[in-house]
Amino acid sequence: MKPGGPYNFHIISGEKEGKVFNRENKEKEKTDQEKETIPNTSRLGPTFNLKGEISAKEDLIIDGFFQGKIDLGNNNFILERTGKLEADIRARNVTILGKMEGNIYASGKVFISKEAQMTGDISAFRISIMDGAQFKGSVKMSSSSRKLESSK
Repeated sequence: MKPGGPYNFHIISGEKEGKVFNRENKEKEKTDQEKETIPNTSRLGPTFNLKGEISAKEDLIIDGFFQGKIDLGNNNFILERTGKLEADIRARNVTILGKMEGNIYASGKVFISKEAQMTGDISAFRISIMDGAQFKGSVKMSSSSRKLESSK
């Protein structure tokens, strides 16, 4: 699939179950939120409720609910304040602003904000947990930053 081409995905569970969305069918006028989106970044909005596995070669931002497994290789992940996650994450850098249950495997940095609630283990090169964050789990710091091997 070439960059800029049609991107189709099928939602397997949640409020929008059974619908297929196609990038070519989007309106020409972009919303303010779309204008602020970083290039090469996918976003699952606040109304999404998904279960399954995500594997991508681009950054990912989740505002909704996701349950399963996320493998972004050497890319970045952000769980927004409205996001809820029950998953294991494999990525370069991980930022948690919302609620998460699961483990994080990061080759770079993990940042847990003061508003975040996380239960699970963290393995990363650098870890930052802000004062006020709710964290229950263990921390393992890697000795060097390196590209994560895909779990596939």
